[in-house]
Amino acid sequence: MKKFYKRIFITLAAVLVVVTSGVFLVNFQKMPEAAPEVPVLEPAAPAPGPPDEKGVDTPPESEPPEPPEVLEPHASAHFLMSEYACDCAGYCDGWPAGMNPELLEKIEALRCTFDCPVIITSGVRCEARNEEVGGVSWSFHKRGCAADLYCPGVALGDLVLAAKELGMNVLPYYSQGYLHVEVNG
Repeated sequence: MKKFYKRIFITLAAVLVVVTSGVFLVNFQKMPEAAPEVPVLEPAAPAPGPPDEKGVDTPPESEPPEPPEVLEPHASAHFLMSEYACDCAGYCDGWPAGMNPELLEKIEALRCTFDCPVIITSGVRCEARNEEVGGVSWSFHKRGCAADLYCPGVALGDLVLAAKELGMNVLPYYSQGYLHVEVNG
């Protein structure tokens, strides 16, 4: 009986080898040929310019350099001025008042305290934008002395304590998840 199973095993192994070899050969014949090698061309040297009065070739004129990119001004190391601009629908030019430098300095210090981004949701506001958001008539935002902000990954309570330690007046909006900070202006 053992011989019978041994013959079946050997026969199956032989069939498996023959089938595998056949599949390999068929696929090998279908393989695409390698693409012909394309020579790499070196860039041509620029053509000399027209000869000058003395008959000497002048070097070709190069194109003038492009002007440097205009970079947006920073309010501080981690904040652009545009982050503080009025976000109204065109009632003003974005700057009905300048931002108080003391506020900018303290918000930068707040950002450095936690070493993670602070998101400004509202900086300076014009009268129309202040009314749209339900701001009080004496809002410090209208004078550039207030900002609304939050810090992803930092508990609002921790943000409140740090802002107070930096000398800012604070009004936390726990249900909305942001903090109003201001300095006397």
